[in-house]
Amino acid sequence: MNWPYLRRGDVAGILLMAVVLAALVFVLLFFPQPLEQNFGFGPEWQCTRMGEGDPICVSLVDKQPASLPP
Repeated sequence: MNWPYLRRGDVAGILLMAVVLAALVFVLLFFPQPLEQNFGFGPEWQCTRMGEGDPICVSLVDKQPASLPP
C-alpha cells in the first residue's frame, strides 16, 4: 500500500487541528465546569446533584462555637 506524500496544506491542516484540540483541552482542564456550581446559594451552602430530580443542598455549620456575651 503506497501512502501519498503530505503536501503543505495537509501539514497546515494537521497543525491547525492540533492547536484547536490543545486549546479545547486547556479550557476543559483549567476553567470551572458547569457541574461545579452552587445553584444560586452562597458559599455557606453545599449542593449535590442527584441522578434524577433537583439537587439537594445543605447549610454548612460554623465549626467555631459562638462566644457568649458577658
